[in-house]
Amino acid sequence: MVGESSRGRLGSHVLLALSGFLFEERYRAQSVSLARFCRIARSAGYGGVELRRTQIAPDASPARRRELLDIVRGEGLTVTCLTARGLPDRGDERDAFLDRYLELCADLECRLLKISSDPAWLREAAKRAQAHGVALAGNNHVGTDLQTASGTRRMLAQVGHPNYGLLYDSAHLRMAGEDYVDCIPSLLPHTRNVLVHSFRHAVGAEPPFLVHDGQGWVNALPDAAGVQDWPAILSACRRHGYDGPITVIESGWSAARRETVARHNADCIRRWWDRSPQQLRGCAR
Repeated sequence: MVGESSRGRLGSHVLLALSGFLFEERYRAQSVSLARFCRIARSAGYGGVELRRTQIAPDASPARRRELLDIVRGEGLTVTCLTARGLPDRGDERDAFLDRYLELCADLECRLLKISSDPAWLREAAKRAQAHGVALAGNNHVGTDLQTASGTRRMLAQVGHPNYGLLYDSAHLRMAGEDYVDCIPSLLPHTRNVLVHSFRHAVGAEPPFLVHDGQGWVNALPDAAGVQDWPAILSACRRHGYDGPITVIESGWSAARRETVARHNADCIRRWWDRSPQQLRGCAR
């Protein structure tokens, strides 16, 4: 029987996590309760959950925070990341917003906060967050400074604080035309989380989920033809000693398919991660 401490992990260190983004309806609400979400995550083999603002926000009461943490713990999970949406652009309001999220992280025993802003502010925010035991990170995304590997390295250098890092996202790097595998060695020392959601090119009249530079993209399962080369990504992460969480952040799936998508992603990631790096480099999906 697998030991409790190893459940939800890939090997002995890397924690597999599920984001509430999969069950989010247009950034406004969740299609399942938090208790149901955590049961799905646990039964599918995840060890952690990333919580969205639609699941918990800084205005939640102390009682609600305790209730939520009890639910997460009750399924043997940990909160791996919170997403700070709606950060003000400037001023004291931005600082106060960060402080509220740092308090929320403390109450939920969460050590990572996803947040985006300008480099100068992020540098000071990283210092303040470090005093609370929380790391800050931004994700690769088209239309931002982090859409390319060079832009990501530049942003990390501009912030210039070890408590600010990267949420590596191969999907958006690929959409921007980047070699999302070759850049891994240079980005991995700064990477706090590896994000998993799979896209392929839209074909014919297929309605795209996302369009970038005139190219349409649609959701796909991680072992479908035409998606990112996940075996190569995971092989590079393993070879270079990555030991942070890997988080499935799929979105845009119909409500009827979401639980299946969560389970299928976990199965694929676990199968590929458990192979040696040499096997991964040569395997075909």
